[in-house]
Amino acid sequence: MPLILKGKIMKTITLLITLVLITISANSQTKSSLVFSTAQVKYQKMETTGIILTAIGGVTVFTGNILYWKVYNNPYQENPDTKAKKYGDIVLGGLGVMAVGIPLWAIGKSKMRHIQIEAQVVKFKGLSSASGVGLKIRF
Repeated sequence: MPLILKGKIMKTITLLITLVLITISANSQTKSSLVFSTAQVKYQKMETTGIILTAIGGVTVFTGNILYWKVYNNPYQENPDTKAKKYGDIVLGGLGVMAVGIPLWAIGKSKMRHIQIEAQVVKFKGLSSASGVGLKIRF
């Protein structure tokens, strides 16, 4: 092969390798917005579930507590101990539901905040431009 032809092939191969490396580098440094939106939906559902469970548990505790104390304040109540035990169990059930709801709410809220912060930080990382085509030049 002539020396000129080898030079053109080498330039083409070098250009191709450079473009492939730039593309791989740009794609490996940025995360897909689809991943962030999926995680955001997941943690939003977790937070909503936590809020609902906490509200239901709070209402149950409040109602059970009122009914519990109402049993002992009624002098004409027949067999107050069995009703008081039942209402005490309602209060404990409400506390149990709240014990599940509060961590779900807190973890979902915290993870949502982290996902939103990371999504904004990742927008500016990488070698590709905002549209994903081209290169950024930084000074």
